[in-house]
Formats: sequence, structure tokens, C-alpha cells
Amino acid sequence: MTYFSVMQIDMYPAAYVAATGSARSAQILARLVGERCPGNVLGIRDTADFHGSKSNGFIRDCARSFEVQRLAADELMAEADNNPDQLTKWHVYFYDSGAGKYRFKVNAYLDHDLRVRAKCEADPELVGKEVIYGESPTMETLYLMLDAFTSRWMATA
Repeated sequence: MTYFSVMQIDMYPAAYVAATGSARSAQILARLVGERCPGNVLGIRDTADFHGSKSNGFIRDCARSFEVQRLAADELMAEADNNPDQLTKWHVYFYDSGAGKYRFKVNAYLDHDLRVRAKCEADPELVGKEVIYGESPTMETLYLMLDAFTSRWMATA
């Protein structure tokens, strides 16, 4: 079984928080702990880092709490049909600058990247959002998604 680790990446070296069995469950844990422990930046690794430095006990206990574990399990079950392999979740954001040849823009960020996602969702130029599961989307994939979004956007305008 491959393990994935939740790491506190705003420290050097990155401190171990918890380990889990899939990329998506690690991502969910990182997001849930990040919501409960604001000011800490959490990420995931595709190895179990049991022997490295460890984050403080409060953060590790938060990741192992009944509440966080139940919420993570509920979320995995809710998206089981769309993501049976429990791959990482990416949020793709579409922006409309209102004029010019390059009017529409696209960006993609991981689900657990709370700070960047909050900035994207507060951007006044944001006009659409999609979710995809898998490896990091390539520029080709993002541009194809942007073309499809632009076509739908122009058809409804």
C-alpha cells in the first residue's frame, strides 16, 4: 500500500502531520487541518514520512480527531462516483478581464491550497469554476477547458 503524508510545509524541514492511504484523503486532511489551524500551510507528499521532524502535537491531534476523520470519510464517500481512484482534486478558475484578444484567463490550484483559492474566489474578474481530479493539469488541458468555457460563455452572452 502506498502511503501519502500531510506535511506542514511552512517550516524547514517540512514537519510530518499525518499519513493516509490515498492522495485525495491526504489532500482532504490537509485542507481540514488548515481550516482548523489557520496560519499554517499544509501540503501532501506521496511517501509516508514517519521518521522526519514532527509538527506540534495540537496540529497532529487535530488531524487525528474524530471530527476531522469523519468529515474526511464523508467527503471521500460523497465523491466516490466521480473520483473512484481517490486522485487529487484541482479547482480550475476562469477569469474575464473584459477586453482585448486575451480577455479570458485560466488557472488551476490544488484543493488544499486554501490561501490561493481564497484569493481566486475573491477576484472580481472570476466568472467560472470547475473541478477536475487527477495529476496536475497540463497547459494543453487548461487551454482546452478555457476554449470550452469561452464557447459556453459567449453562447449565453
